[in-house]
Amino acid sequence: MNQQKTEKFYTISARLAFSAIIVVLVVVLILGLSIAINHGPIIPLLGVFGTATAPYTVAATSAPSIVISVGCSPTSTSYKCLNPVYNYTTGVLAIALSQDTGYNWTSVTVRFVTANAVYSNGVPVLSWSPPEAVNLTGGLLSNQTKYVNIPITSGPIAVGSNITGSIWAKYQLQIGEQVSYANMSSAVIVIKRG
Repeated sequence: MNQQKTEKFYTISARLAFSAIIVVLVVVLILGLSIAINHGPIIPLLGVFGTATAPYTVAATSAPSIVISVGCSPTSTSYKCLNPVYNYTTGVLAIALSQDTGYNWTSVTVRFVTANAVYSNGVPVLSWSPPEAVNLTGGLLSNQTKYVNIPITSGPIAVGSNITGSIWAKYQLQIGEQVSYANMSSAVIVIKRG
């Protein structure tokens, strides 16, 4: 009787061990297939505008991966652009903006201005209303950083595109005062096949 209990115990233990091994193998197989199909894991973009930012990869299941390089250089030490990430399917640039002019900006609107834009008196002649521009709720205080999703285009961007331009801000120092404009940074976005 004791021997039967021992045999049943070993049988159940062997079944559990075998099941655990099968589960581990299936997980490893799925993970390996996922990496092989996607041509490697997605590399997130980290970094600061004004420094070299490594390109990051968007996985594609039936074609070579798409590499997106985003770079930005502030136009003065009073402006900063942090952690740029570009989504080529939506045409939106996610970015952190800050200003250190010593003045608080109110009624702030930011937008991307393409390199071929028309200017009048040093200011781009473009719409400063959504959806082309983004209003920053509460303005932008001196030494404050705000995360913004700036539309670059109204839809997807073709692979092989090279987009250059600037990020501009339209603001007032106090509500009701004269409107001012600032070219905060230049920006370059390159989308290509990996």
